[in-house]
Amino acid sequence: MDDKSQEVKKKNHITKILIFANLIMFVIGIITITPNLQRKENNLASPSNNEIDSTTIEKKVSTINEEIPNDSDISNIEEDLSNESVQSIDYSTEARPDLGDFLWYTEDVFYEGLPSNITIIENFNYTTKGWKGLIIYDPENKHGANAMEFLNVNIDGTEDNLSLTLDWYLMFIAGEGSSFDETDMEDSVFRGKWQDNGLWASGPGTIHINQFYELNNKQYAIGTMDTPDGIPAFVALVRP
Repeated sequence: MDDKSQEVKKKNHITKILIFANLIMFVIGIITITPNLQRKENNLASPSNNEIDSTTIEKKVSTINEEIPNDSDISNIEEDLSNESVQSIDYSTEARPDLGDFLWYTEDVFYEGLPSNITIIENFNYTTKGWKGLIIYDPENKHGANAMEFLNVNIDGTEDNLSLTLDWYLMFIAGEGSSFDETDMEDSVFRGKWQDNGLWASGPGTIHINQFYELNNKQYAIGTMDTPDGIPAFVALVRP
């Protein structure tokens, strides 16, 4: 089989997982959104929310006028902003991932490689704290283990002694057409080192993050995972 045929086959398997994952995320969204909409409707129906006292409005307007900064305050704010560096952006995230967080990877980088206009992250300190994570297992389904796993990843420690904590969330198994909630699973901790603008960490298998980079005020990372059972796996991280 030539390279083009292999790439098409690989893409077909991942597309199947994406379709299934989309359906599951849609169901989760309905379960979460419906109660919120009902609470919102109840709040809107409350007379206390619709009847606004004119005196209250006048007080709020007066308060707003007092809080509007003068020219001197604005000048100080602009000076403070100009002194802040890009590194002050808090890229860390504890939010749970979903399929939409990784379309950059599943539809582009996984097949085409890294974009040309990225900024490589060379400092380990800029990679620490929380990330949203994705692991794609057996993308060509050679082992009958084609699956996609969503999780949160935390990087901590130093260049010579770092830890990679995997907080499991959801797994989608393409062949079985099923999903598993992994939020109650115990976290997995990997330990390793920073090297060549990437890292490796060992635990239940070994994770290699080959490249960290920034693009359009977001941070990304890509790599691979050597699983204990020998199933090939690919890793993608993103934040904020």
